[in-house]
Amino acid sequence: MFTNPLDKIAFAVGFFIVLLVFLASLGYGIALLQSGEVNRKSRERIFGISIFIVVLLMFRSVGSLSWVGGLILLLIIGGWLFYVSRRA
Repeated sequence: MFTNPLDKIAFAVGFFIVLLVFLASLGYGIALLQSGEVNRKSRERIFGISIFIVVLLMFRSVGSLSWVGGLILLLIIGGWLFYVSRRA
């Protein structure tokens, strides 16, 4: 009748890990189709955007993402992407 909360947590963690791997693979595929190679800057952008999407979906699924939290998350990822683009 009752379910173990640890089973649901393990399922959610597994889902978000699989989603992260899928998004990273999709990013690699798109980068390979566009330029024919994946350099260091592209790799860091792919992982950054993938992690951002997964964290956004995590907060959204829990229902704890307000517009202020989303704005702060966007500012953090925007600053990180700017940092990655300026780094050699």
